[in-house]
Amino acid sequence: MKTDDFSPDLFFRELYKNRIQPFEKKNLEDIPAKSLEIKEKLKKVLAFEKIPNKTAELSPVVLSEEKRKNYTIKALSVEICKNWKMLCYLLVPESPNGFGVVAVPGHGYGVRQIIRQGKNDKYRRINFLDSYQKNFAEELALRGNTVIAFEPVAFGKARLKKDMKKPFYISSCETVSMHSLMYGFSCASLRIYQAVRCVDILEKEGLKHFGIMGISGGGLIALYASLIEDRIEKTVVSGYINTFGKSVFSMWHCTDNYIPGLLEIGDMYDFASALAPKKLLLECGRKDKLFPIAGAETAIEKISGVYEKIGAKDNFIYDIHPGKHSVSGIKSFDFFS
Repeated sequence: MKTDDFSPDLFFRELYKNRIQPFEKKNLEDIPAKSLEIKEKLKKVLAFEKIPNKTAELSPVVLSEEKRKNYTIKALSVEICKNWKMLCYLLVPESPNGFGVVAVPGHGYGVRQIIRQGKNDKYRRINFLDSYQKNFAEELALRGNTVIAFEPVAFGKARLKKDMKKPFYISSCETVSMHSLMYGFSCASLRIYQAVRCVDILEKEGLKHFGIMGISGGGLIALYASLIEDRIEKTVVSGYINTFGKSVFSMWHCTDNYIPGLLEIGDMYDFASALAPKKLLLECGRKDKLFPIAGAETAIEKISGVYEKIGAKDNFIYDIHPGKHSVSGIKSFDFFS
């Protein structure tokens, strides 16, 4: 009969059970101070200062330009660090509404999956994984938003060279994540840094109001970028907000979800709550198996309590749709316009 059990399961369950919960009911009287504390701690965890040789003044180079129905799309190459260029696409509508939106894709084809761009750079609909990203960058541009959609490091054309010949859905996330950790930051740090530089580009274009939208891993980037970047006024997080316990810790998730020290600050819903009173819209699918609805509903309840406590109830919107892990668009496509 086996009597010894050396599994660390109980150890990690207790760690999570005893995690820091900054917005417990007893702390709801000092929400602004708690939110500021979360933002400052997050900045330390992301360790932007450890990303070397950042480019001070951005000089985007136009690689191509195409006129589409109701908007123009430009492919840009932008050096954001020495030896590191970012690929992004600027979608400029014929009748701009004055709002600039950073669009962040999740896993799949990379950025071209949200701008209707085929492998040969031709205009087409991307249907991989039921088209779960719904070409949302284009949808936002069609509604008058000036959109910048970037290729997150380790996705699509920003994969490591050793991975370029592999199928499109094979990312470089694991290698980039492991290498980044050795230098004191994370894959998420690099992507959030990219998102912030995209706001710089939009500002350079003359925009004064900014938002961000991301799906899945892109939702992760949208959430944390919004917290550290005060210029971002509106945020859409699709297919991500949950509890770590019911999502990332309950099943396999890509290495890019793991940020050292994050749970020493709070759970997913705590970071979302710290955005208050910024305008925040969450999309959650009832059939989402990666970020299950039970965890999403727990998060929504927690976030709603914080927004309501500070008198910003109307600034928190959620769309629980009947679909799977996907963009909904029912509320999000018109959120910025």
